[in-house]
Amino acid sequence: MSPSTKNVKKNPISLEVLQARWRQFGHVLRREPSIPANKAMAFYFHVNAQRARGRPITTLPITLNNDLKILQNRSIPLTSQKDLETLIKIAERRQEWITFTTDIKKAAEAARSDDTPSGRP
Repeated sequence: MSPSTKNVKKNPISLEVLQARWRQFGHVLRREPSIPANKAMAFYFHVNAQRARGRPITTLPITLNNDLKILQNRSIPLTSQKDLETLIKIAERRQEWITFTTDIKKAAEAARSDDTPSGRP
């Protein structure tokens, strides 16, 4: 954390966004499969379209998968329909989902503190 965030004892906004993103994703996963958000997630993994050239488009599944990559002790990616179903099962058990998302936030905090320089020039 930068010196200014240490003074106010508040998490960086990027960590707040990460936590909110996963909290909202859990709400969506617990809803019935017929809602548009769940249909879109299922459709995302069933599409066999050829990828465009250049930099990949930043989508919610890609962002969530990048968040999952920071977890060292878990091997749950989000790259297929099967991975999505695994996350749905975790989300259905609310306490396990809360622990899971807390672990993601803690790993992101640790990764962020490792990346930030100790002092300002």
